[in-house]
Order: sequence, then structure tokens, then C-alpha cells
Amino acid sequence: MKWFDDEIDKEFERMRRRMEQTFGALRRQTAATLLSDSGWRPQMDLYETDGDYVVLVALAGMKPEELEVVVDRDTLRISGNRCRPLSQGIIKVHQMEIDFGPFSQTIRLPEAVDSNRASSTYRDGFLTVRLPKQSKVTATISVTVEE
Repeated sequence: MKWFDDEIDKEFERMRRRMEQTFGALRRQTAATLLSDSGWRPQMDLYETDGDYVVLVALAGMKPEELEVVVDRDTLRISGNRCRPLSQGIIKVHQMEIDFGPFSQTIRLPEAVDSNRASSTYRDGFLTVRLPKQSKVTATISVTVEE
């Protein structure tokens, strides 16, 4: 059984080519920035250890006090504003790939975390957020009978 008609496949290919022509050599991240109202999006990795979720975010050129990190159960939101270090005296831009300006990125975690024990560090342009998993301790309770 064929999932798509040949004409549909051809139309998707035509649309893909038109998008490439429209955006030219723009990187995917830059194109997303142009189409979004939330600013640019830093690159972000999510890892899991036995007891934690670890989020690593590439934020070169930022200071820790320029970042806001909010943890709420199974959601992590990182926001800030990366300022352009070079702006005085520029008369022409020949290439621009580094994103600047405000950003806000939210990542949904696989499960709820203990936000009271969450921690973050910033080193060498990388923000590392450690999010301890919630304890899965189960409790047995007794049932009382009322007469």
C-alpha cells in the first residue's frame, strides 16, 4: 500500500525547492528566528543520569547575571539578552551567523523534577543546569475502619 500519491510527493519537493530559493543560504536557526516572535534560540542538549536531568546550553558571550533560569515541575525556561559586543564603527557586514538580542527557550522535561534542589553553573560559555529527579518513594498507608 502506498501512503502518498506521486503528485503529492512531487508537490512537497517543489515546495522544498521554493523554500530554499526564498531563504537562500540562511541557517535553519536564523530562519526560525525570522519567523518567530520569541527571539533567537540557543543550542541546548538534554542528558539523563541515574539521579538527574542535565541541560547544557551554549551561551557564549553572556554573563550569569544576564540569564534567568526558571524550573517548574517538568518545565525549564531559560531566558536572557545577549548584547552585540561589536557595533561601533561598523560600516558593512560581510557575514553574520552569531545571534544576538533577547531569547526565551522552554524545554519540557521527561518527568517532574525536584526544583528545590536544582542548580546551575556557567563556565566557558556553557550554562549547565542540574535537575534532580523527584524521589519515586512509595508509601504504604493503613486503612482504618469507621463504624
